[in-house]
Amino acid sequence: MRTSFGSSIALLIGLGSANLVRPAALQGQPAGAPPSTAWTIARDPFADLWFHALAVIKYDGYGPLPLYDTRYTERAREAKTRAHIETTLDLHVTDFRKALAADSAFEVLHFLPLYFVGQEPPLVLAALRAAIRESPRAVHQSSLASTASVIAAALPTRQERVVFASLLDAVDNEWTNFVRADRSAHVLDDRRSLHDLESTWNDQFARSLDGYLSMVGITRGMILVSPTVGGEGRIIREPGGTVIVAVSSGLGVAGESAALLRVVRELAFPLLDQLRAPLVTSTTRVGAARERDAAAVRAGAIILDAVDKPLAAEYRRLFLDAIGGRAFENAFPLSHDAEMELRRLVSRAVHGAASGRTSYENY
Repeated sequence: MRTSFGSSIALLIGLGSANLVRPAALQGQPAGAPPSTAWTIARDPFADLWFHALAVIKYDGYGPLPLYDTRYTERAREAKTRAHIETTLDLHVTDFRKALAADSAFEVLHFLPLYFVGQEPPLVLAALRAAIRESPRAVHQSSLASTASVIAAALPTRQERVVFASLLDAVDNEWTNFVRADRSAHVLDDRRSLHDLESTWNDQFARSLDGYLSMVGITRGMILVSPTVGGEGRIIREPGGTVIVAVSSGLGVAGESAALLRVVRELAFPLLDQLRAPLVTSTTRVGAARERDAAAVRAGAIILDAVDKPLAAEYRRLFLDAIGGRAFENAFPLSHDAEMELRRLVSRAVHGAASGRTSYENY
């Protein structure tokens, strides 16, 4: 899912891009210096917490793929039942779902944790509470507080802030009473899994995608994997060519490579921005977003077709299985003109990388 949720996201990007919290693995490095590794794959405690809360609320989107994994929600509910835990979020889940669904400004919440990567949950929640008590321009004590103030600016009305403040309190309670201990119970397994994923990504995916990534201006990235995220991931772009991507850690039919194949789909969104052919036909915001989300799935397949056909086949099986469809092209429609242009763009990028020239030299 690209950051394309209307005015609230535009405000977040426009005001906050210079103050985004850098991924922990990249912090402390000069802005122009190359990172020690181009890509890092991690679990993030605040992202896990925040996405967990929205999953419990069932605050989903409207695209062909779900924003949150319902199987995770069921497992979390069962774990709470076994432990005799009932949280504030559990008690007020219906109220939160109605309030969030009633105001499109809250769609910014689907991306919120990507702006706080590497920060501990209590610190982020405290900064967000402080920000909504102040005017959007009044909080400048730190980069954390500054980023929190940008979130507050995206929720300017009194009612929005009342709902958001209640949500922050419920999320805090969720961390204290369930999520913190639940994450700790799996930390060793998570470390082994992340190491394997990062090795596979850097050795297989990143090298194959090098020409494409150069074409769209991506130089390094942080990939967050989380059991709470559904088939629809998230991507934001920082200045300087860095991206932060969040995807589901669920295995799916592609096994261990599933999370990495989902990353490719998120990395296809910048390619859609280069199209001249019309991408969407719907005149409604929701309809246009659905078409664009489906087009991103197709674009990911086109990218892999050019660099690794076996991976492309796995990719198609994964996303088709995610929605229970029978034909990939029907499940994720794309106009003929847009598909042909996407294939030309990707072919030029791959040809340029293979010949030692940049993709721009092949136009």
